[in-house]
Amino acid sequence: MTGAAAYALGALPMAALIAFFVVLLNAYIIKRISARVAGSGGYYDYTKIAYGPVVGAFTGWMYLLYQIFAMTFVAMSISVFVPALLSDVFLVSLPSYSWVPLLAGTLIIAYSLSVVGIKPSLKYAMIMGTVEIAVVIAIGAVIILSHPAINTISVFTPKFAYGGLSGVMLGVIFMYTAFSGFGNMTPLGEETMDAKNTIGRMVIYSAIILGLFFVFTAYAFTVGWGPGNMLSYSTNLVPGIILAKGDLGIVGALILTVFYINSIIWCLTVFFNSSSRITLSLARNNVLPSFLAAIHPTRRTPHVSAAIMGVIAFIIASIGTVVLGGGGFNMFLVAGVVSTLPALLVHAIANSSLPVLNKRATDKYGILNIILPLAAIVILAFVFYGTFISINREVIIASLVFIVWVFFGIIASVLRRSSYVIDERFVEAASGEK
Repeated sequence: MTGAAAYALGALPMAALIAFFVVLLNAYIIKRISARVAGSGGYYDYTKIAYGPVVGAFTGWMYLLYQIFAMTFVAMSISVFVPALLSDVFLVSLPSYSWVPLLAGTLIIAYSLSVVGIKPSLKYAMIMGTVEIAVVIAIGAVIILSHPAINTISVFTPKFAYGGLSGVMLGVIFMYTAFSGFGNMTPLGEETMDAKNTIGRMVIYSAIILGLFFVFTAYAFTVGWGPGNMLSYSTNLVPGIILAKGDLGIVGALILTVFYINSIIWCLTVFFNSSSRITLSLARNNVLPSFLAAIHPTRRTPHVSAAIMGVIAFIIASIGTVVLGGGGFNMFLVAGVVSTLPALLVHAIANSSLPVLNKRATDKYGILNIILPLAAIVILAFVFYGTFISINREVIIASLVFIVWVFFGIIASVLRRSSYVIDERFVEAASGEK
């Protein structure tokens, strides 16, 4: 939300609402697709079965870029914001190099929770996520109800945004990133009971809960801070906790701080779960080296691929922090945009696979199966447009990274096409065969 506020400013609630709509539409499409295909590759499996191994491999490469930079983005939420939080709120100063152990420690803890097993790691995430949502909603309610004069619907218009609608759409990019994880259960198709029904329902529930939560929180924090003052909100690094301190005192700030740190850890754990399983699926199909398909002998988790993804995220975050400066905040912005762009592209490709998969199963495309993906793709295209018209340095860097990776993904997918393997179980399942 802090990154989104840098562009949407006082229109942050509008950006949250648009992102909610986009995510909910995508979630419904995923629900319909997951009723046809369920495997460890998630969106990769969807496009692989619909369009063949080359398009599937390209989707897999894009998904890897999204997952790696999303992990970078989430982990940096500790290394960037915790030092500022301790300094601004609790008057405790950390040394300039503190981002290194904070970044490494966050990744190591989340990796360890992921490797323990899918059931305990998800149970931990579910419990802590529920508690955190309840706490933040309570704090937001206090902000709104204790100052009734601050409430306004103007924050749901482009009035306060940087550059008007363009600023709102840039804000949508970061708010879309805030939803990251709403589809992270799609790679659990091999570990979920009644996966073709369960995964789709959970994607919808996640999108609805997160959407209502983010729209409410964005509204509460925006009117609490002041719609015309949101530039200072975005540069303050820990504005939500400062708001909590102002209305609830130091105890409220401390409670929110503890839950904030914990939320980053369990969010990152979920990304370790999903990224490692997607990497596993790609390795099984010879898109990636076979050693990445290794499974822990007792925990039955893809520990090797998870470890490598964590190391890559650490390296990217470290280089970006040193090169771009700003205490890591500049790299935090870059990682947010880089993670979102391939996610949008992957969702667009995966969404388009719905009518193809339905045709394979029922011999009919279905009008609704064509209209829904088309509507979602058009909306995603507007978000893309809002990104590339920006002259912001961080957005330009992120866009260049994305473009280079797209070309790399196309070349790699085509050159290795003769070695790809498709698991026939998924082909039969998508065809409606037993």
